[in-house]
Amino acid sequence: MNSDNMAQSIAESCGKITARLVESISRTSQLAAGSTPELQRLFERWISIVAEEILKDAKEQGFLNIKDTAGRIGIDDSSVLCLIQYLHRQGLIKVTEVKITEGTGRDVEICECLKE
Repeated sequence: MNSDNMAQSIAESCGKITARLVESISRTSQLAAGSTPELQRLFERWISIVAEEILKDAKEQGFLNIKDTAGRIGIDDSSVLCLIQYLHRQGLIKVTEVKITEGTGRDVEICECLKE
């Protein structure tokens, strides 16, 4: 790939990223502006239901397999990790051990649409 093509590719990627960020900020702003007490209660209820499922897995097994739990609940691994932190901060669990394996070398938090 020559330098002109590389510059063009970088410019296109930056354009896509900028468009997605603006879209995301706009959507978040709209949701925040329209957030009602009822919506907040619904979200809190959803969080508590999902957190209960995580607690159930942890209590039944004595440990938590993040990938298996995420698959069973229907959320991604990062969301399970976030909820584990939430449960820890609430004092409902204590994280005493973390097993780490080699990653894929790519940022799993970036939307696939930005990788095109």
